[in-house]
Amino acid sequence: MKFVKLALSIGFILTFVRCDNVFDYSVYGAEVRNEDKNSTARNITLIKNLQPTSNSFKFAFITDIHYYYTNFRKVIDDINKNEDILFVIIGGDMTEQAVLKEYEIFYDIIDNLKKPYLTVIGNHDYKSNGAQIYNAMFGSFNYSFYFDNKKFVFFDNIVWESKKNPDFTWLSKELENSNAANQVFVFAHIPPNGDQFTEEMRETYTSILENQKVTLSTHGHTHNYYFKQNTVSYLTGPSVKEAAYCLVEVSENSFNVSLVEL
Repeated sequence: MKFVKLALSIGFILTFVRCDNVFDYSVYGAEVRNEDKNSTARNITLIKNLQPTSNSFKFAFITDIHYYYTNFRKVIDDINKNEDILFVIIGGDMTEQAVLKEYEIFYDIIDNLKKPYLTVIGNHDYKSNGAQIYNAMFGSFNYSFYFDNKKFVFFDNIVWESKKNPDFTWLSKELENSNAANQVFVFAHIPPNGDQFTEEMRETYTSILENQKVTLSTHGHTHNYYFKQNTVSYLTGPSVKEAAYCLVEVSENSFNVSLVEL
């Protein structure tokens, strides 16, 4: 056991040496810089002030950044070049071990993004004091907003690292109050067929989405691209490790998904 712990520690340190991001860190640090706090509220305001210039708009979906910072920068540069993309959704796992410095690196890199962005928490982001840091840096774990008569719902469905069950009651009530939307998009890190869901959780999640006529359920976690169009469509984005992201074009009553590989 002692050898395993030593090997894991060395591996984690070497990871950051390879990534040109060597730093001193403590798993207990959780004091978020003032300028980094409450980014979710600021970005929702920015999105609500956007004006689509046509009958459709596009958003990008990035997920599972972990420590692949070089490719993360490459993805951001590509998104910045695409004027059709109005905003960006991050599908969780912005960190590997959820130490404060990793969150700060994520924040410093995405500060180069020239579009508003929103996040959903991933299982890696919960490690150490990650939940406390995430809450201070971004805000609530479950939230929603409207844009162009569409509703966007962000749902924390982490089970193992959070040591709690997803708040399906909140999800159900939030989706019930979607009458003003002609399409509803849900974002949660773990896909319903993922490793952290029991069969009961899977049935609960998919039933809620079907009953509330959700348009698209979008996830990360598996690191692989998957898209299946159905009554409720399901999308899983590739990890940034692959220098790839998803592009979702939303029209009045429909949407299209494409995979962008750099």
